[in-house]
Amino acid sequence: MNLVSTSGRAQTLRTDRIEARANGLLGDCRRAFHAFGDLDELAENLRILSLNAELAAGRAGDKGRAVRALTQYTRELVNRLAQIQGEMNTLRGHTFALSSTILRGMSQLALFERACELINDGQHDSRACSMADRAFNDIMRMLVDTLDSMAGAVKDLARRTHGVEEVVSQSDSIATNIAIEAAAAGVHEKEFRTVSDTMRRYVDDLRTMIDEASDAVRRASEKGDALRRLGLDSLDDSEFNG
Repeated sequence: MNLVSTSGRAQTLRTDRIEARANGLLGDCRRAFHAFGDLDELAENLRILSLNAELAAGRAGDKGRAVRALTQYTRELVNRLAQIQGEMNTLRGHTFALSSTILRGMSQLALFERACELINDGQHDSRACSMADRAFNDIMRMLVDTLDSMAGAVKDLARRTHGVEEVVSQSDSIATNIAIEAAAAGVHEKEFRTVSDTMRRYVDDLRTMIDEASDAVRRASEKGDALRRLGLDSLDDSEFNG
């Protein structure tokens, strides 16, 4: 029993599903990276805010001591955001390279299916069928391996997203503590409260990024798992029928 002569249509339908989900996966990855497009700018805004807040804390003397410590911790969080951004840039390049490999594999599968049609229109030469089977298996193994790597990249992206989420939570706590310190800062209350309010605004912007990125990462993870199963099923079927 031969793949080309007995299950060509089934394989065509399955590869169509793989292509549709692969395009969806790549779209979700792009959306996740796009969500963090302004992360550099927000990190820089937080850094400048922390510097200005430290100057204000210095002017407040003893009443600004706690605020000074909080702003120094804020700069540590800014450094963490910069590290995450650098890791995301590297991950983006890796993910797009994997995307190109997947798209190239899908194009090769389309050529394979066309070859199957030509074979089926002919005399079903056994040698040609065997070569087509091997070509399909080689392409599908490459796709499954690449999808494994893509699944790992999505997991890495999820970890980076969680890292930003941790920074947001800590920044929110800092903003709350600065607001508490402002209440006892006397003439410096307005200045400290402005710092707190501004930081909360940046935190809200970061939360918006996380919400969008987390949704895209979740969808990408689901599609990646489904794609791998489809690829393995196609590979198993072809080897069984080969």
